[in-house]
Amino acid sequence: MVKRMLLLVTLFLPLFLSGAGKDVSVTVASQADFDVLSARITKLVQDGALNIRVTFREGIYFYRDNQLEFNGLNAPSLRLSFLCSGAVFVGASEGAAGEYDAFVRLSDLACRERLSAPVQVLGCPEVVDRKSGLCRVRTREKDVAAKDAPGLFLFLTQWYRSGKYPVRRIQGGYIYFTCPDLTSDGDPFHDPDSDYKYGRVLPRYELLDARTEPVGFHRSSASRFLTVKGCYLGSFTLTGARFLGSGGRDCLMQFYANDAVSIEVSGCWFEHIHGDVVHVQRTANFRFAGNTLEHLWLQGVTVDYFSSGAEFTQNTFRDTGALMDQTFCIQLRGGNFHVHDNVFSDFTYGAVGIGTYYRESVPASASGVVEENEFSCSPSFTRYLMDSGAIYTWTINKRVVIRKNYIHDIGGYKDNRGIFCDDGTVNVHILENRIQRIANSYCIDLRRVPKVARDPQSFAKRVNVGNRMEGNIVDGKVRFENDD
Repeated sequence: MVKRMLLLVTLFLPLFLSGAGKDVSVTVASQADFDVLSARITKLVQDGALNIRVTFREGIYFYRDNQLEFNGLNAPSLRLSFLCSGAVFVGASEGAAGEYDAFVRLSDLACRERLSAPVQVLGCPEVVDRKSGLCRVRTREKDVAAKDAPGLFLFLTQWYRSGKYPVRRIQGGYIYFTCPDLTSDGDPFHDPDSDYKYGRVLPRYELLDARTEPVGFHRSSASRFLTVKGCYLGSFTLTGARFLGSGGRDCLMQFYANDAVSIEVSGCWFEHIHGDVVHVQRTANFRFAGNTLEHLWLQGVTVDYFSSGAEFTQNTFRDTGALMDQTFCIQLRGGNFHVHDNVFSDFTYGAVGIGTYYRESVPASASGVVEENEFSCSPSFTRYLMDSGAIYTWTINKRVVIRKNYIHDIGGYKDNRGIFCDDGTVNVHILENRIQRIANSYCIDLRRVPKVARDPQSFAKRVNVGNRMEGNIVDGKVRFENDD
């Protein structure tokens, strides 16, 4: 019996540990190692380790929801780092019971096959039957019988978002679909023709076919790779990882209610993530540096209220917001942020969103600097929503500085601005930016919206105050409606 126990210990330790005492090196060389990593690290912390260095060997690793989860670690001197160069992380599929094999082709991890690129509707969408929500749009797509339509969806742009609707059939030059949230006539928000009601612009559509999948296709059922919650740490670092695909709409990583000298995600590659990439909530000193994010379906990184000291630098964002919603590469609601030296290209709605909506009952907390970044869209990019800005601010801000950014070649269909300060924005300084070739709207637009000042549900005590605009170089229109 003793010999058997010694054998088990001897086999187990080489998978994980080297070093001794307070400094511990952990090597992850297999899926089996990865599957027990969270529990192992938690035990090391409980045993008093102060410096844990986790190194992943090159390879593909499948994660389930909360594959890495750390709750309530109380180790203020702990330095926890994950070195992931050469490691590729993929969401596990439904039904996989630890039997991860080579059926995954990385080229197929992208997303479900689309039948078409964004296509402009041939005529205004029509409501066929308001009671049942049946609508239709004209199309050149081939007919699809009702019996073959389940699994076929229509994405239809609607002002600053899009709707995803089940297709009932394609017949006689029309796509028939169900829109369950139709509103009364005249309200543009949830009718399928809201693009036309808002801007006299015909919407665009995409067809999504979930009925068939390419050979070797891997559909992830996992969304959340990492959760760090309620931890008291010295530092947390994740570097060099590549993430390909994720499942539902939950965020890939969450940092919630942590106290740490630094939390850093750097040198990583994120591709075809279906949910948001990172949520930072009630957590200070978050740093996001040198990462590449492309083909995102929703939002990149959100820094929420009561989070301070976030820094974003040397990141590249490309082709974001594929689900056509009001999303951003970076959304900032916390304090003392610094966004600098990043590149943003081909974003559906906006690249950087700052501040608080006037009906949200939280203290004004957005403060910081957005500087020396580049924002642009390529000539071939067509996945635009309307009424947006490369940099967008909501009404309530504490003190925000937007300076020395280069914004250029923003296309779109209507009201796609360079810098857009919406709904009576307060306390934003717009300084020394260079803004060129904004196709259909203002280079800078800080506008007055009378209804905000009159709204009894508004938490903005004043609007259109505390703003400055100086030294910007623009080649188009500017609107600056400020009252002090």
